Amino acid sequence: MRIAHVLTYISADGAFGGPLAVLSEQTSELARRGHRVEVFAGWDGVAAFAPEGVVAHLFPARQAVPGAGFSGLIAPGLRRALRRRRNDFDVIHVHLARDLVTLPVAHAFRRGRGPRLFLQPHGMVKPDSRLRARVFDRWVRPVLRGATGTFALTDTDAGRLRAVEPQVRILDLPNGVSVPPAVERAGDGRPEVLFLARLQPRKRVLLFADAAHRLLRAGVDADFVIVGPDEGDLPALQERIAAAASGDRVRYEGSVPPGAGRDRMARADVYVLPSFSEPFPMSVLEALSVGTPTVISETCHIADRLGDAVAVFAEPATGDDPEQAAAALADAIGRLLADPSARRALGARGRRAIEDGFSIARIGDLLDGYYAGGASAGERRPADSD
Repeated sequence: MRIAHVLTYISADGAFGGPLAVLSEQTSELARRGHRVEVFAGWDGVAAFAPEGVVAHLFPARQAVPGAGFSGLIAPGLRRALRRRRNDFDVIHVHLARDLVTLPVAHAFRRGRGPRLFLQPHGMVKPDSRLRARVFDRWVRPVLRGATGTFALTDTDAGRLRAVEPQVRILDLPNGVSVPPAVERAGDGRPEVLFLARLQPRKRVLLFADAAHRLLRAGVDADFVIVGPDEGDLPALQERIAAAASGDRVRYEGSVPPGAGRDRMARADVYVLPSFSEPFPMSVLEALSVGTPTVISETCHIADRLGDAVAVFAEPATGDDPEQAAAALADAIGRLLADPSARRALGARGRRAIEDGFSIARIGDLLDGYYAGGASAGERRPADSD
């Protein structure tokens, strides 16, 4: 098949995070299966992006709406390039967000003759009462109605999409990753605990820093490293690190380029993603795929599906209590740091969980079926949602 994938933004700091990782895994797997795959994306003019077997068309992006973040980006020429080539593709797969890059493309291809349109919102399209979201939704709703199918990560994600547009045709598609060859860990020296994600409130890097300082004050001998592009929390993080006077035991190392996150996780002894109510974090799947023991919040939507493949910390029972949350996270990390054999066992269970239930080969099978016209087999009807 001839397949085009469309993404908002590719940048050297990996700021668009999960959607780019998902696209990279999917397009590489589809190319391995013999499909002709092309990517159309906004671009910072710097990032290298060349998955094996995939043709990438990168369009310089700029901020058209100041202060609107990714939503205000435009990539002039991207939509025109795709419309000129609409007869070259059997499928247009749009990694949809409320933005000015992907939404115009999806709108142009809805309900038209030519390629089948599939949407993948990555949990980003959900009820939102803010004015900007309400304006975007005048275009989002007809796009959801007109697509061949819209991929949902979980039951919660499906319910949120249906709340935005009841007539959306929802198809099940979890995230998945490739599984690299196993590498023996050195296991000597001071253990490293890694936070690798965007530095924005939902990811809760400040909670990670607070838990790290608790453990250091308790005499735990470990390094706590923070990696990721800043999206607002870096100044507060730096103030908190300076106030704790922990030297370089808690430190920020900047961001890593797209595709380099998993190698960085493989060097860590523990990976921590304390984000609140995360739908289906690719970074967690990547960490598990390389056997790095991983800690997540109980609010993560796939915590139950991962079971004993991850360590889970409990959220405060009543309201927002940062101190209680930091204590719970510190306890979960501390137990792993105190027991190397438990870390090894958890890492092995995590890798098996990816092999058994979250492999990119399984996702490739699902996409092959949907693209070929077997969408009804995976369609989630209203009665199926929670």
